[in-house]
Amino acid sequence: MDNNVNINEDYLTDSKEENCLCTFAKCLLGDCFVGATGPTGPTGPQGITGRTGDTGATGPQGEQGTCGCTGPTGPTGPRGATGPTGPQGVTGPTGPQGETGPTGPAGGNYDSFAMVHDDTDNAVAMQQPILFSKTNTSSGITYNNATGEFVFPDNGKYIVHWWANVRNYNKQDFDCNERSASIEFRQLWPNDELIAHSSTHNKLSCCNTGTISGNAIFEAVPGASYRFINSSGIDLQLVPNDLYSACVSITRIS
Repeated sequence: MDNNVNINEDYLTDSKEENCLCTFAKCLLGDCFVGATGPTGPTGPQGITGRTGDTGATGPQGEQGTCGCTGPTGPTGPRGATGPTGPQGVTGPTGPQGETGPTGPAGGNYDSFAMVHDDTDNAVAMQQPILFSKTNTSSGITYNNATGEFVFPDNGKYIVHWWANVRNYNKQDFDCNERSASIEFRQLWPNDELIAHSSTHNKLSCCNTGTISGNAIFEAVPGASYRFINSSGIDLQLVPNDLYSACVSITRIS
């Protein structure tokens, strides 16, 4: 068949129904003669990704698998902060009362006390006792104003306070140097022992006056005796101040 045969294409296209002639004509125009496939062209650019479709419905839950073996215990973590204290619990019932214990030993006499004073201007030589002329009150503790000794009948702890107005009475050598004036509270029996020491704040020149005061807590044994001594390196003279020149008070505290 001649491939150059001209066929009226309008006729072919105007026909409403395709028939055998039309089919034959199309074959003559080249539809029936397909050439060899050409090489594949380059890949074109990727198109825009379409939108993700809606999530489908959740499928049914599968069967539960078997439990795996327990793994090794991990290291202990750091201790956390202590939490707040919880509310106090309800008080439990009171237990039965125990047996009464034995009666303890009777206590000593806690009414032991004494107060004495002096209102003279007596001189007191070095290392000699201070003699308080008057006893204001005493209970248990006794005082001898001839020797200056206090005697304690009961063992226990006592507290003592004292003061004295004194003058530098160093007239023998007409020494005008300033000297310290001091008083010591000493135990005489059962042995000689220093309990406390006190002195004037400033040194005193000849005929000058000052006040010595002190206190102490000490433990006495039954029958112990004590007294106050002029421990200065000079003679002293007691100096009345209004009424008293010296005063001592002693009280048992345990």
